[in-house]
Amino acid sequence: MPGSLQDVLSKPAVLRGTLGDERVQLSVKPKADEDGLEGKYFVFGQSAQIFLAGEVDQNDLMMEESHNGKDVSGQWEGSFKNGLLSGTWSTLDGSVTKPFSLKVGAP
Repeated sequence: MPGSLQDVLSKPAVLRGTLGDERVQLSVKPKADEDGLEGKYFVFGQSAQIFLAGEVDQNDLMMEESHNGKDVSGQWEGSFKNGLLSGTWSTLDGSVTKPFSLKVGAP
């Protein structure tokens, strides 16, 4: 059983699961020059890659997403328990929210 989320994400990782009704895959890694995470994700069946940046504190995760690498378009907030990262995705203004549930997969 993995340790804390912070341990799991101390090296590059792939997470797969659901965002609302859609299947997604996230690829995240520690930032090279500072604390925090960076990566991207895609929705299965769609070609667009959406950028991610954020931080993890023990078992809690907060990431912002961006379609163009500059403007924040949404955020992910979740916690890690029993090998599952789950929480809520929301648009920047909070008008749309979706639950997410992700499992850490083999790289």
